[in-house]
Amino acid sequence: MWLRNLCVFLGTNDFGLTAAGLDDALAGALCPSCGEQTVSVGGFVPPIKGEHAMVHAVDGLAIGVYQEISRVLPGPVVSEEVAERVEALEAKENRKVSRREKADIREQAHFELLPRAFTRSKRTTFVVDLRASRIWVDAGSENTAETVVAALREALGSLPVTRPEPRIGVATELSRWITETAALPNGFECGDRCVLESSDEDKASLRITSMDLAQDEIRAHLAAGMQATKLNVAVDDAIEFDVDENLDLKRVRALDLIQDDLDSLDADDAVAELTARIALQGEALRGVLDRLYTHFGVAGESKTEAA
Repeated sequence: MWLRNLCVFLGTNDFGLTAAGLDDALAGALCPSCGEQTVSVGGFVPPIKGEHAMVHAVDGLAIGVYQEISRVLPGPVVSEEVAERVEALEAKENRKVSRREKADIREQAHFELLPRAFTRSKRTTFVVDLRASRIWVDAGSENTAETVVAALREALGSLPVTRPEPRIGVATELSRWITETAALPNGFECGDRCVLESSDEDKASLRITSMDLAQDEIRAHLAAGMQATKLNVAVDDAIEFDVDENLDLKRVRALDLIQDDLDSLDADDAVAELTARIALQGEALRGVLDRLYTHFGVAGESKTEAA
């Protein structure tokens, strides 16, 4: 387990959850099997296959997995089947099939083909920070993260969360980090990639990778009015990621300080390895979020402890 993206939701008040209580709630919201006429289903599954525990927790961080199963019925397959049926009907009755009849044929074809469609499973890892009342979802899109949080809310009955709302402009501040390294939070340093966007209606963008961000060319783009909407940063020589305008973390990667510990883990014991990975990455990410939210003035962060 390694969280590669982080879409975070903040509790508007204390969750009041325990790992045991969360485990029980998720056990009551298991992902069902996908029926023959079901397009998709979703629910929770154990993080480790073959285990019964729905969450594994260490240091107040409880990790779980949301699973969505969907039937894959490609549009071209349905269209081809419809075309064959329409052609056969027109030849048999020597007439043109109406648009309404085609719609009925398509619906019938979809109904008959769906049970024969393959199923595809998508698993999304999430972490409930029981101490800081935050939800971390390993999702590249906010829509996917919202789906997981909605399922958690249904399983728990209530889950008062909101997205981070910084008090200062994120793109403006990320741009300042590039030109003024002293402006970065303690332990943070700029990496070698970013995305610059213009603030006009054209929304021109420039993706920069594997480049020294202190170069005059990049500073010239910023001086001309472009802003950094995504910036690669490294923290404490332990973890690296891209932070975007929503304060989401993308492409999270372990650096030497953590990677050496990850490489030494015992892979033969799945439970022990998972909990160790939660502890290693969780401690680093907790500290990152604390400093990041404090820097940007995200509401409610004064109540959390620094990692």
